Amino acid sequence: MRLKDKVAIVTGAASGIGRASALLFAQEGARVVVADIQEREGQETAHAIRANGGEATFVRVDVTRSDDVRLLYATTRAAYGGLHVLFANAGIGGFATHLAEISEERWQRVIDTNLTGPFLSLKYGLPMLIEAGGGSAILTASIGGLVAFPGSAAYSAAKGGIIAMARTAAIEYADRGVRVNAICPGYIQTPLSGARLGEGAREAFYAKLAEDAPLKRVGMPEDIARLALFLASDESSYMTGLAIAVDGGVVAGNIAPGWQLRPPE
Repeated sequence: MRLKDKVAIVTGAASGIGRASALLFAQEGARVVVADIQEREGQETAHAIRANGGEATFVRVDVTRSDDVRLLYATTRAAYGGLHVLFANAGIGGFATHLAEISEERWQRVIDTNLTGPFLSLKYGLPMLIEAGGGSAILTASIGGLVAFPGSAAYSAAKGGIIAMARTAAIEYADRGVRVNAICPGYIQTPLSGARLGEGAREAFYAKLAEDAPLKRVGMPEDIARLALFLASDESSYMTGLAIAVDGGVVAGNIAPGWQLRPPE
């Protein structure tokens, strides 16, 4: 088992990429702290882990609040004694709006959740990883942090910031045994990605994304979870400071999405 005897925190673990990763980490032997602002769905993830013989604890966390994040680590320490893997995955989508039409409130919400949230997770989690003798911190960025997509100024700014932060932290903490890497998902079918669309529109949306991807399909949460597991495990012990795209070839093919921009909200 690749994570036997390790303790892992997964934020945003109530659904999508976070849930798939929490389940896979547990299958590979980790004791998992399931962290999310969505309490019912987060409890369901923890229950699913325990129902399959794993160990899991749910903690309700708003990753934009430092008090919540500190409580997450205190609860992890009390429950399991330490931390070996941090997967700072929680985030929200962008709003597909031209830059000048993004409200200041929308901008701040995206930055707070998608950049300040991972910052707080690292800030308060790194000391526990160091105490454990080293470990792996994984951040969910996006291909939107690698290349430009129309309508994604706030989202791309946050995700590009995650990549820069991961690289900096990787260098700062390498001599203390902590590896820091970023995963850059492409078009992934999750509850978040299709949340604003009705059933028919959602199917058409995913079909268009599949058409845009060189591999001709959208990704699934498990595609990201498998890379997260690799980065969490000792198999990636010589890898740090990387931003790895899991995108079906979109970035390599320099393909911009064909979605429509929305008017200001």
